Amino acid sequence: MIKGKAIIEIEDKDKEAEIIYKAILPEVESSPSDRSKTIAEVDKEKLKIVVNSKDASSFRASIGSYMRWIRLSYKIKEGLK
Repeated sequence: MIKGKAIIEIEDKDKEAEIIYKAILPEVESSPSDRSKTIAEVDKEKLKIVVNSKDASSFRASIGSYMRWIRLSYKIKEGLK
């Protein structure tokens, strides 16, 4: 069985790391599957997301989901300008 681990780090000086953290936190806290676990933390200007998965399918799905949520957060912020 293939296991996966990914670390996504986002550095931003405009406090966007904090905004993205707050946007994805509900998803981190309520994972629909025990096949993938995620930890998210923010420290000043840096967001760190760690994804651990038990298999390749859940790994791909988790990474894709978090990347879409991050991209959506940026798009919403840009639309508010």
